Amino acid sequence: MTHFRLLDTGLLTAAENMALDEIITRRVGAGLSPPTLRFLRFSPDAALVGFHQEAERELRLDYCAQQGIEVNRRVTGGGALLFQESSLGWEIIAPWGQGPFAGGFNAALERICLAAARGISSLGIEACFRPRNDIEVDGRKISGTGGMVLEGGALFQGTVLVVNEIERFLKALRVPVEKLKRREIESLMERMAFLEDLLGRPLPMAELKQVLADGLSQGLGLSLEPGGLTEGERDELAQRLPYFSSEEWLRLKSLPSDRPAWLRHYVQGDGGSMQVHLWLDKRGARVQKALISGDFFARPQRLVPDLEAALMGAKAQLEQLRRVVEEFFANAPGELVGITPSEVARAVAQAGARLALARELGQENAAELFLVNLAPEEALEQKAAWLLLPYCSKPPDCEFRYVSDCGVCGDCQFTAMITLGHELGLEPVSIQSFEHLMENLRRIHQQGGWFLGSCCEAFYTKHQREIEESGARGVLVNLDSTTCYDLGKGMAAYAGHFDNQTEMNTALIEKVARRMGRA
Repeated sequence: MTHFRLLDTGLLTAAENMALDEIITRRVGAGLSPPTLRFLRFSPDAALVGFHQEAERELRLDYCAQQGIEVNRRVTGGGALLFQESSLGWEIIAPWGQGPFAGGFNAALERICLAAARGISSLGIEACFRPRNDIEVDGRKISGTGGMVLEGGALFQGTVLVVNEIERFLKALRVPVEKLKRREIESLMERMAFLEDLLGRPLPMAELKQVLADGLSQGLGLSLEPGGLTEGERDELAQRLPYFSSEEWLRLKSLPSDRPAWLRHYVQGDGGSMQVHLWLDKRGARVQKALISGDFFARPQRLVPDLEAALMGAKAQLEQLRRVVEEFFANAPGELVGITPSEVARAVAQAGARLALARELGQENAAELFLVNLAPEEALEQKAAWLLLPYCSKPPDCEFRYVSDCGVCGDCQFTAMITLGHELGLEPVSIQSFEHLMENLRRIHQQGGWFLGSCCEAFYTKHQREIEESGARGVLVNLDSTTCYDLGKGMAAYAGHFDNQTEMNTALIEKVARRMGRA
């Protein structure tokens, strides 16, 4: 049996909980604190982004402020979540490579999740581990998990959902409900499970803590001894709390407001997504700054900052950038979970290669293009044959808004775009849904031409992989206005009551349409 401290820190603020995660993990790694099973809760509710994520991209900050929901950044990777006051967090913290963390990260992940599932199952429901990192009941996620390694210490954590507040989840997080496929909407509503719904009764917090402590201690061979924070941990908490309460910590992955990111690329892996942003020196020859964000896990935590540092000074050439990333991962003592080194190398190289496109269209314009199965240097080589236009750019009261047609009445941007399409020989298509988009992309792929279209960044980043897997080749131009993602009207939109109108960047669409295929 391995002796662990059973630490229940009760209801704390988001900053206090995040600071303690870092402090205890680091101290356990240094042998200054004992291996620990911690229970944690949040008051008030807290919306938390993963360590590598941009807060502005993942959270509806205005809604959180209005509702008194704290916002903060986790020390672990992965995606954003809402930690309700009614939820319970659990954490296993021990030296890396020892006890529960023997055998590597993936082995530890499965071992700990199986033990936690065993505890939850003792409530009378059948919980099980679902790779990569969830615990579920009847196919519905009841506990998301994640971990990190920091200075010799390792932390693995999970969150158990107790009281059903699904609407609060959807409003606090930037979940693009109206842009999801129908099966994804159903999946979202059915994928999450809350213990009290499953049990059909109120669940005392003490009962939940007991079953989790029993499951983890039996499954991991732990001998638990209740204990509080040590004097050293309390002293460090007082010292570190201002940082974890600061805008500097929350905005750790925010883009600099005074330097727009012209060179960027997105990649979706099996276990997460990544955004790469590069800034070059004044001559445009070398990387001056790199910022890599997303909902992935990295071990150790400093792996990504080290990669960003390795890119500084690199020549802004596709093969040079690819080589820097490949050599970094070949020598780095760690790994990304769910995104391969070759996918990272491709994303960095493609971000740098966008410089060629910027020289053709201007930096600001190049940054607003999403390339589908096209390298930056070939994006303008061939004339497009289709013009894909989003239905949400039609007026809310337009009789053609929800049908794939247009009256060409001159009351909105569709008239100008359809006129442009006819002039240049492009077939205009009003895209009515994700399924409709995919039908058209498959048709385009079968017929072999290229397309030009428009969508918002949030939609593209979520569906990048599916759009690319259609095989179609083309260019998408970012919307030029606030989208339904920003407005937090996903549920209304899904119910057919989205009453806002998005605005296409028609000047850039026309510029690209006229430039594509021109020698």
